[in-house]
Amino acid sequence: MKRKFLFVLLAALTCISANAALKRQNNYLEFSGEVTATAGKEVVVNILMTNNLTITSWQTELVLPAGVTFVKVENTENWADAITTNGNVLFSETETAAATGQKVAVAKVTLKVDASVVAGEYEIALDKIVMTASDESTIAQTEPKAVKLVVEEAQQGVVGDLTGDEKVNAADIQALLNIIAAGEYSTAADLTGDEKVNAADIQALLNIIANQ
Repeated sequence: MKRKFLFVLLAALTCISANAALKRQNNYLEFSGEVTATAGKEVVVNILMTNNLTITSWQTELVLPAGVTFVKVENTENWADAITTNGNVLFSETETAAATGQKVAVAKVTLKVDASVVAGEYEIALDKIVMTASDESTIAQTEPKAVKLVVEEAQQGVVGDLTGDEKVNAADIQALLNIIAAGEYSTAADLTGDEKVNAADIQALLNIIANQ
């Protein structure tokens, strides 16, 4: 009888432990899904939280490809407290009830895609994610949560403006040099219209600047 009682107790403890582990696993941050952006423009993407525990704080680092920069972050109505930043690291803490549920938006992140970024598929991710529960336990994600970033060709605006600031200056020369050095092609950078980006386009850009 005693042995049976111990077996039942052990099974119950194992079940409780497994359930607790499952609850801890189901607490994470991720982007809302595939992102489509236009070179030279800003794009807003949501950070979603899924949590079975009451979360009181979270932190993550944005991992962005070359030419994509972090602009700002705003909290949503589901996460009432402001989000602080340190470079690409985001952090927020609350003393009230945290947002709970499945895939609830807690932050809106604005990114800027430089006009020199070639159209194609890239990847953005949330890395080094750490969440703290109301019982002061810590949940850390060891694997980045990544999604696809689809960059579309820059819309034609000011001819020679490769940085998207509506000006044509030395910054655009540097952007053009970067494209040539990378061996890439961009319609916006092909100023001669010969379907190549080379020294001839540098000269064309210099002529545009000289004639302003």
